[in-house]
Amino acid sequence: MVIVKSDSEWEALTDAERNFDAIVDWWTALRARGIVTAGAQLSPPRTAATVSWDRGEAIVTDGPYVEAKETVGGFGILDVHSLAEAIGIVRTWPTTTGIRIEVRPIEGS
Repeated sequence: MVIVKSDSEWEALTDAERNFDAIVDWWTALRARGIVTAGAQLSPPRTAATVSWDRGEAIVTDGPYVEAKETVGGFGILDVHSLAEAIGIVRTWPTTTGIRIEVRPIEGS
């Protein structure tokens, strides 16, 4: 699962609206059940470095590759039997404003 957030919407929310306690509880419960095998919140895009190549030479640029209204805010790896099961779990995510979650199988799984 890839957690995509609208930066402007997310930044406009109060801490209560972001509901971090409920999000932590959600992750904790899934880890306790053995469903979440890995995951992390990512630092803001302004902390990124982008590596690209020009004629075989690596070029490092500060910041994200593209300017976007939405960015990847984090990810989780769910150990489930089907895409439908993953979607069912993600539907229980505790916050609904400024967040979208993309669910994808891991290639070869």
